[in-house]
Amino acid sequence: MSDFKIGDKVTIHTSQGGPQSLATVTRFLANGKGMELSDGSQWRADGKRQFHYKGGFYKGPWVEPFRAGDDDHVAKRRHIGRLHKWARELTLDSPLSGPALKRILDLIESETKAAEAAADRAPE
Repeated sequence: MSDFKIGDKVTIHTSQGGPQSLATVTRFLANGKGMELSDGSQWRADGKRQFHYKGGFYKGPWVEPFRAGDDDHVAKRRHIGRLHKWARELTLDSPLSGPALKRILDLIESETKAAEAAADRAPE
């Protein structure tokens, strides 16, 4: 029997990056041996590996119950990915003007300084 129930919010973790995405348990498969998540992926009922995965050694993603902070981690991960993609595609042919790019950089620097200052003030 699974520790998960239909409707449970879960987090899909990767072996290196931590929380990767969020989903909800939608149904159980194969007499409770597997479960399907709201993103369409199928997992063993214990969440340890993808359902019907062929192979003896598995070092892939797994499912855990949702924990506070998982949604923030997933959102940050996605925002960083979008910034990386945007920066890779940026060229001199970009429709953004020089002043627009400067405003973007100024905002990034301002947010970075504010985050560093908040981290310095945080009690340990």
